[in-house]
Amino acid sequence: MSEAAATSPDVSSVLAALQALYHNPDAQAKQQANQALLQFQKTPQAWSTANALLLAQDVPLESRLFSAQTFRSKVTFDLEQLEGASQEQLRDTLLHALDMYATGPRVIQTQLCLALAALALQMSEARWGNVVPGMIERFGGAPSTVGVLLEFLTVLPEEVSMNHRIPMDNTTYHDRVSQLLTQHAMSALQVLVMYIQADGVTSTIQAMIFACLRSWLKTGEVTAMQLAETPLLSCTFDALQDEELFDTAVDVLCDLINETQELEENQGVIEWLLPRIESLRPALMAAGDDEDRVRGLCRIFVQAGETYHALALQHPQALLPIVQAALDCASYHDLDIVQITFRFWYLLATDVHRALEQGNSAALPFRDVFEQLFAVILRHLRFPDDDTDLTGQERDDFRSFRHYMGDTLKDCCYVLGAEACLARSLEVIESALAQASPELRWQDMEAPLFSMRSMGGQVDVTTSEVVPRVFALVPRLPPHPRLRYAGLLVMSRYTEWVADHPEHLSGILTFITTGFDGSDRDIAAAAAQAMDFLCQDCREHLVPYFDQLMHFFRSVHATLAVDDLLSVSEALAHVVTAMPPAAATEALVQLAQPLLENVHEVCELPSATKPDLMRAADRMEQLARILQIMGVSLASTLPEACAATCTQAYAILDRLLERYGDVFFISERTSALIRRALIFFDQRAVPTMPALLDRFASCFESTGFSGYVWIVGKSIDQYGQRADSTLGMQLGQAFERVTHKVGSMLRSAPSPDAMSDVLDDYLHSCLVTIQAAPTLLLGMPPLLTQAYAMALQALAALSPGVVGIAADVVRAIVEYAHEVPVPDRTHADTVHAVVGEHGAETCRALMHGLVTHFPPENMPVVVSTMRTLATDFAAQMPVWASAAAQALPTEAVPEADKMHWIEQMHAVPLDERIKPSLVRLYGASRKSRERAQLE
Repeated sequence: MSEAAATSPDVSSVLAALQALYHNPDAQAKQQANQALLQFQKTPQAWSTANALLLAQDVPLESRLFSAQTFRSKVTFDLEQLEGASQEQLRDTLLHALDMYATGPRVIQTQLCLALAALALQMSEARWGNVVPGMIERFGGAPSTVGVLLEFLTVLPEEVSMNHRIPMDNTTYHDRVSQLLTQHAMSALQVLVMYIQADGVTSTIQAMIFACLRSWLKTGEVTAMQLAETPLLSCTFDALQDEELFDTAVDVLCDLINETQELEENQGVIEWLLPRIESLRPALMAAGDDEDRVRGLCRIFVQAGETYHALALQHPQALLPIVQAALDCASYHDLDIVQITFRFWYLLATDVHRALEQGNSAALPFRDVFEQLFAVILRHLRFPDDDTDLTGQERDDFRSFRHYMGDTLKDCCYVLGAEACLARSLEVIESALAQASPELRWQDMEAPLFSMRSMGGQVDVTTSEVVPRVFALVPRLPPHPRLRYAGLLVMSRYTEWVADHPEHLSGILTFITTGFDGSDRDIAAAAAQAMDFLCQDCREHLVPYFDQLMHFFRSVHATLAVDDLLSVSEALAHVVTAMPPAAATEALVQLAQPLLENVHEVCELPSATKPDLMRAADRMEQLARILQIMGVSLASTLPEACAATCTQAYAILDRLLERYGDVFFISERTSALIRRALIFFDQRAVPTMPALLDRFASCFESTGFSGYVWIVGKSIDQYGQRADSTLGMQLGQAFERVTHKVGSMLRSAPSPDAMSDVLDDYLHSCLVTIQAAPTLLLGMPPLLTQAYAMALQALAALSPGVVGIAADVVRAIVEYAHEVPVPDRTHADTVHAVVGEHGAETCRALMHGLVTHFPPENMPVVVSTMRTLATDFAAQMPVWASAAAQALPTEAVPEADKMHWIEQMHAVPLDERIKPSLVRLYGASRKSRERAQLE
């Protein structure tokens, strides 16, 4: 580096920032350095500074790498800073730098090649023509520069095809793609052929050749037919024998096969490929425990199977060996390799099923493959004889993977018939039971049981001849915990059959209820699930058993885990829904009253402990689930006395909130239960509403828990349109108290995200208030002012959910005055005044969020809101919007785009310019964000 360059302020500051970024242990210093470097890269001076650093051999590697990255970034985003001959000088500078770095480091070569590729795309053919031949001539003749050429030829198709950050019109882009790639594809291919056949070619160069070939294949610039006419294809198969080249060769072959999806156009290539792919099968068998090699060969077979599955029934002799090789892969012990085949079986099953339905005998050999596949999957489903060697994570992974294998069992069902597959699993268990040998292991029966459960959705239980055998077999299984657990889950999958055969109900109910005996939590959970499904599907038949079920429920209530209690509670609620109204009301009271009494007992304790409160919370969750199942099925038939029942029940909850409303989980469970109760009781809950609204507002004022806000909003949503003046006043008072508390919290919060749950529920409440009872908000100017200001503040949140609802609230308020017809403008003028008062702040919040952190789906809301402002405040809008643009961070939107926005805001008609101008502004911000990611 020259002395002048070394002492240049830009060079010195960049070197200092890089030193801090890579070597300063202080995190804040690193962050400041990174930010400074990002800003530097956007300046026009970065071109010369990057050039000085790149050509200096006496600066650290990271400095030169940063310079190469800077060139790539600026060519992508800032090429307009250079005009005419300056761009050609840049090209020559980058080519000269490639000469300097011909021997490495590779990372710098790559960045320079990427910069050149992006530059070539943007320069016309007249200014930089014959790019590929020129690069071949410059770098292709000497062994020392072959690597540079191959790197450029590799990144060129990828950069040209995938760098969508470069703004170009479609016509220019397609012309340039043709000039850069299509017209010179054969030249590139010939170079690769020449190098692959060169004497003394190294494995490193061969790997680069294959990587380059992949690049041209994947972008479609080299076709499978063109490749097949060169020695490269045979060389790729030969490379599978080379350990260093194996992975790269696999990638090339998979890409090549994928490029032959147009089967008729590539018939000749496919005919050449299939026997050679088939010839790899012995290599697969010989690979043994070399999992990497098996995985690579498996990828080739499966890619061929997925691409050519439609040919299987037309050319079974050619394709059956490929299918059998995929079966070999599916039989392998490594389940990560097994899963590579799953999508192929799904595709093939559809073809074979259709062919079998049509009576096509060509499908029979493939049917046999699915017979074998079914046995293979059953084997994979089997737990190891000794699973104590498995870690907890390995055990969880295996259990999770079994569910994926269950999908492949369904593919087998599609081909072989679900009834036949179910019978096969059943026969495996019956055979194991018949042997009754001391060597019999639970794993031998658990795997087919799991398969029967997985196939449950495929079997027509109304016509099945096998399901009765299943129900006869399961209770006879050995009393092993794993088998009992699996058997109960099998029962839960076939309860629809029981609904059509109620004569078996008593025995099955007994079997399920005995699953709650003992202390095994897994078995109890399976029994609870089976009970839930049984009661859903057989609810009418179980009505006579309700008293027996209630007796059972009371007997296990104290011992079951919470989730199991919820399942059993749901189960009994399903039975209640099948009863006549009078009986259902009585049964519901019978089911719910003990739970309410448990809550009441906790309320009356002198000082409830956390376990006591958890018990009350669990009972409330049970009640909520029961009411959720009931829905509104009894609403129209409930006697008037139920209004008193509602009030009495709420009195218990009110007492609980009075004493323990400051416990978060109590607030959450009580809110959830109240919501279900309001839906269930509806108008009969109105007498309860004054106490409820006052309590929830008070609890929110003292705790700030979001559940209390949620209920106030749900109450307005449910009753706002139907409320009389008294209830309307009570709803308004509760909403006003909530608003004041949210405002207080927001003023003291470090950021809106610190209270995102509360803001989310509050803003939803605002929205439903505008829709269901607008007077409660829009008719109260001070309240509206506060709510609108908080919605604007919430736009600064990083939570997409909060931002989305905040934007909806802002739009609803802004558009309210715009949409209301003149005779009904009771509140419109108030809304108009509030929006006008906050117009500048509205523009600033919407535009800042749009260019920094809003999700893309918020764009229509922003456009709609800004367009309404431009219509209703035509005189003020240019001033507001211009000030908002000036306040946008430069790192988010360049100055030129800000100025364009400001010019558009002073044009007429303004409302028609809002959308295109916002789209351009957003595009500029996206470009800046993508640039930051690239750098």
